[in-house]
Amino acid sequence: MRAIDQRYLPSVKGIDLEQALNYVALADVGENFIYERFTGSRLPYTRGHRPELEILARRLVFGAKTPLKKVERLATFVAREVRWAGFYRLAKGGRLPTDRALAEEALIRSGYGWCNEQARVLCALTQVASIPSRLVFAAHVKKSYGHVITEVLLPEGWMAVDQSMGYCFCVRGKPVRANQVWGHPKMRSHFRPIYNKLCKNLVDVLGRKNLVGNFDMVLSQDPLDGFSTLGYHNYFIL
Repeated sequence: MRAIDQRYLPSVKGIDLEQALNYVALADVGENFIYERFTGSRLPYTRGHRPELEILARRLVFGAKTPLKKVERLATFVAREVRWAGFYRLAKGGRLPTDRALAEEALIRSGYGWCNEQARVLCALTQVASIPSRLVFAAHVKKSYGHVITEVLLPEGWMAVDQSMGYCFCVRGKPVRANQVWGHPKMRSHFRPIYNKLCKNLVDVLGRKNLVGNFDMVLSQDPLDGFSTLGYHNYFIL
């Protein structure tokens, strides 16, 4: 069986299924292709097509003086207002459906999302704010867990963003790419305690029962190793 046909088939629909089956694996194409040739900086979005998102993004980034500050505000909004699915279970007592196939506006109105849905929301908000972005499928293959995050293109380069945590991977204001989070030993050492704390906070709030089988990466002794295998998907909103 071909490697691409061995990919996990999730119980999602619409754009979420398309993305889950059609990312480009970093290991297959290499760092140069992913960071120099895969995603262009020219956005195809036409202003006025998604007015609800434009109004929201404009309000959220008002007064932010740099693209990094804009992304930080948008990521914080997603983490707090489109809360990860475990918060739905905590509040409602049931599991958030995985096959909603909702547009980003509807996801925001719902108040909750799985990590891939949250990543779509952040992509949409950054792009209407004229900041290029894409999805990153992160995983630890042997441990069978993973996560979907976002990368945004700042003037200084690509930056990984965990929108579920509202956290931007940067060091002293300089962006850190998704492939550097785990792949570069110095970055790994820097981010490991930070990410461990973020995950512990999530466990403390939600409890293990709301995470087991849904976000097992957070329960690992070293959650950052969920970034050891990466796949990239260009998601441009129109």
